[in-house]
Amino acid sequence: MSHRHATDAISLVFGTIFAGIALVCLLHSTNVIDLGQLWLAGPVTLVAAGAVGLVAAMRTQRQQP
Repeated sequence: MSHRHATDAISLVFGTIFAGIALVCLLHSTNVIDLGQLWLAGPVTLVAAGAVGLVAAMRTQRQQP
């Protein structure tokens, strides 16, 4: 059985940013969002990544003795 390791918050945040950018590109290529709505996608992606980073950081602090 393998032991659990600590969550790397930086990798988690950058992974969230990458996934957000990929999602925005997918939505734009399928014409779900147009260029008029595309300006909002960047800040929304960064806010979501920041929220994930805060949650990961708070969870890491709580698990330490």
